[in-house]
Amino acid sequence: MIERIIIKNFKGIKEADISFHDKINVIVGNNGVGKSTLIEAISLTLGHGIGQLEITQYLFHESTWKDFESNKVLPEIIIELYFNKDFPAEYSGKNNSLSIFSSGIRVRIACDNSYLSLFQEQKEQYKHIPCEFYTIERCWFSGDNVKQLLVPYVPWIIDSSSNTFNNKANQLATRLISYKLSESERVQVKGCLRTLREHFEGNTKVNVINCSLNDKIKDISPDFKLTVDLTTKMAWNTILCPVLKEIPFSQIGLGDQCIINTLLSIDPSSNDDKKKKILIIEEPESHLSHTKMYELLSYLSGFDGQMFVSTHSSFVANKLSLNNLIVLGKSSGIIQSQRISDLEDYDFFAKVPNYPTLRVALCDKAILVEGPTDEMVVLYHFMKEYQCHPFAKGIELISVGGTVFKHFALLGAKLKKRIAVITDNDNLNIEKLETKRNLPQEEVVRLFTEKDTSLHTLEPAFVNANVDNLKGLSKLIRGENVDKESAESLSEYMKKHKTEWALKLLEDESYNFNVPQYIMDAINWLIDGEK
Repeated sequence: MIERIIIKNFKGIKEADISFHDKINVIVGNNGVGKSTLIEAISLTLGHGIGQLEITQYLFHESTWKDFESNKVLPEIIIELYFNKDFPAEYSGKNNSLSIFSSGIRVRIACDNSYLSLFQEQKEQYKHIPCEFYTIERCWFSGDNVKQLLVPYVPWIIDSSSNTFNNKANQLATRLISYKLSESERVQVKGCLRTLREHFEGNTKVNVINCSLNDKIKDISPDFKLTVDLTTKMAWNTILCPVLKEIPFSQIGLGDQCIINTLLSIDPSSNDDKKKKILIIEEPESHLSHTKMYELLSYLSGFDGQMFVSTHSSFVANKLSLNNLIVLGKSSGIIQSQRISDLEDYDFFAKVPNYPTLRVALCDKAILVEGPTDEMVVLYHFMKEYQCHPFAKGIELISVGGTVFKHFALLGAKLKKRIAVITDNDNLNIEKLETKRNLPQEEVVRLFTEKDTSLHTLEPAFVNANVDNLKGLSKLIRGENVDKESAESLSEYMKKHKTEWALKLLEDESYNFNVPQYIMDAINWLIDGEK
């Protein structure tokens, strides 16, 4: 199957060199990082849509525009798919950018050699890349041109995120149905279509219309008439119409379209057992409820080919296993990718998929807290000290619950993310608490808690940090003055009204109160790298 892809100067990707998993590849990244471009590059190289590809300046990475304008150097786009050793040897060679003997397909979009001399004569007059001189080459690594019918893979592309998905989905469904039918079934369909044509042409009303049309042009050309064209491949898309519960396929819900096309794609029956299947799905979570998404992902687990899924959904990534994750990042158009195929805890998130794991995977740094009260107190400190949300500092703030700290920290450590875990001490000293939490022993992960073990939860720790302003804190939290208020009585009240007191704190814009020192230490460690 596909082992690797190399991309140069294609759309938003200046350079990319990404290795893939043999079976499932879950591709994630922030908006604009290049997930869709990567999926498109794979699809084009496999032959999907390459015949309709229009060469414009916007097909090239923007850095090439500036280079061309200043240096008049003609850029080129390179996309190379490297296949495994089971690929037919006659398609192997060194016709690739690495100059290594391998199997694969190379797409090169470059100036046609026939136009080079013309360009040299006129190059100073061009401000933009002269795309009219460009051509598309698609060759095996052996150097031979690719013949699509000889490609030993069957790619199916499902993109429910596209605005034109329902039209494409209808064509895909019809094409999939055609592909899934046996030869005898296809013969029967063609026979029925011929009967349809004969019935149409034999209809009395149609004959009257045809006679009228023929009379109008008989002096120019006789025998002009209306009929039904069944001779082209388009007949499958224009005449045959899949319906679900008597509703045309293009008019049913987009979620149902996605699931039906996926089921048709992953059906183990095939007319060509020699060809291996490659399924490409972009954002399967689009238009699907959680129950429908669970249903779809259950179907995907039975797919026996190679799969590429781009997603923004932690649910999708967790269910398809974080071990299959490929995290994309980008700097100046150059793509970096991370894989975590040796994550010990992947099975936990597959069984409990609702946790927001991609928030850790896609962030620079993260604060993990036990619940919404802790989350609001951390946010309060940020608003007091920095007048912004942690996001503005590149920090994710995630409430995950104490029992799940270990699993998130392992994920973060594998991806080299800086993770601050803020937790109650539960009357334990730091050494015993670290043993209890069982966090990975990595420099990028650190536990922060109250040093005074008598202050075993956030509430007494917060009161202690504001003991000099106890009366003011009590009035804010309780909404009234209380005689003989003590640190203990206020702490007990706050424990019984956890999220309520934190919300009142967050709504108070005077910012007169301090957060416990361990919370400040955690934030300083993330922002300043303090040890």
